[in-house]
Amino acid sequence: MSREVPDPDVNGGLVQATPQAVTVAEPFSQAMPLEADCSLAGDLAAADGVLDRVSQLKAKAKVALIRQLMTQLEADHIQTILEFGLREIGDRHRRGVSSENHNTRLLLKKDYSYQDRGLNEPTQYYVYLRRRKPKLDRYIGTLFYVSQGCTLDYFMDVEGRMVFKPPHNVFQLQDCTNPAVNQVVRLLCLEPPPPDYTFDKQQNDTPDIQLQLEYLDLKTHQPIAKQTYPFPACMHEAGRLDRYRWEVTPLLLSPTASPLSKPLDRLPSLAPLAADSLLAASQRRADLSDHSLSGDVGTRLNEFNQAAIVDPTARVNIEPTVNFAEPVVPLAPRRVLELPATKWLTFYLSNCRNLDTLLKRMRLWVAWSEKAMPQSRWEIVQDGTTYTLMNAHFKRRILQLSSDRASIAFDNSLPVLVRWFHDLGLAVSQTQNQRQYSTAQLQLAHSLFVDMSLPQTDPLIVLKKLFGVEFSKTVPDRG
Repeated sequence: MSREVPDPDVNGGLVQATPQAVTVAEPFSQAMPLEADCSLAGDLAAADGVLDRVSQLKAKAKVALIRQLMTQLEADHIQTILEFGLREIGDRHRRGVSSENHNTRLLLKKDYSYQDRGLNEPTQYYVYLRRRKPKLDRYIGTLFYVSQGCTLDYFMDVEGRMVFKPPHNVFQLQDCTNPAVNQVVRLLCLEPPPPDYTFDKQQNDTPDIQLQLEYLDLKTHQPIAKQTYPFPACMHEAGRLDRYRWEVTPLLLSPTASPLSKPLDRLPSLAPLAADSLLAASQRRADLSDHSLSGDVGTRLNEFNQAAIVDPTARVNIEPTVNFAEPVVPLAPRRVLELPATKWLTFYLSNCRNLDTLLKRMRLWVAWSEKAMPQSRWEIVQDGTTYTLMNAHFKRRILQLSSDRASIAFDNSLPVLVRWFHDLGLAVSQTQNQRQYSTAQLQLAHSLFVDMSLPQTDPLIVLKKLFGVEFSKTVPDRG
């Protein structure tokens, strides 16, 4: 294939100007004529808000907008635009960054179980990689779980990044075990693996996919730092965005409270900073007096930098420059919250003869997890007559079977328990090598995935769906 840039076809691929493009073009048409000695930054400063709207247009609308604007320019300005376009095409060929050159591309799919639950929007979105030739989809992971449903909108840029579009990309995260711990994040983009990456049907490696996001101020919703996490590991248990730790709620910000818009490559970065340190710093900043919140963004960023000093390993690089002559409000002292003791929820077998069924089913789940999600596999730990099903890596207890009492107990909330088994059923159902499982096991995994996708409020019903036997809240009469 020739790398030479072809001569432009002046009449080829013309798109008629749309009403949407004409509307967006109005602020530009009202601006002063271009001057040869004006800097590009100065020209764009007056139309910063319009540029943000332009970036969200479809490709054809952008072409129509450019054509509309070019009719208002002088010939030398049009020539400058043509020369810039040819240079850009040449640079992309040399860099090889065009998304068309990638062997794979990212894909977002809805969890359609929300329709069965009477919701208007999906509760979660699945991320896939699509191999171009021959075409093949591979399940990668799942983004936030939002119980009431949410909308996600995105576009693919020339580098193949999945860029999430406002206003539906801002979320509040509240710790499930400690509601006092909150953070607000704005999803920026998913970065694809390298262009030469590809996969086969039974491939089980971990592609290099990164999730990029911003942390926002809890009160002003202005950006305070940017972070990049490996995906989907960041959504796994003990990950920075642990799906089982955070209760996620979408936030629709008003135009005056919307985060500052900046190109992805010019956002302030945070690297590396422990999640707990970031939460502590953000929480302390939320507790500052109203005096500190009345300052400009630079002052608030300075306060965040001061708070981050608590972690000596933290390195924060944030613009803009701070005027250190301005007063800085002292930080609130760090508070340690004590959580109440864990309380197990215990349920009893209605028929003690089904005890072996429970243990067999727990062992089956362990085998499933080792095959379908080795990065978060499960194990059974025996202590006398007690069998604890738990996560092997993060030691989080899932279920506890007592053979002498013929009982099942769990100490996490029911939604967390349901989500664990939803993800297990999904991982088995979506596996590339389904020959590892019998037909009965695949049917059971699919039923588990469907059942755990529905709203569950009764633990007795959930336990029956998990084990296929009846349970009761009180000890049955063994006589």
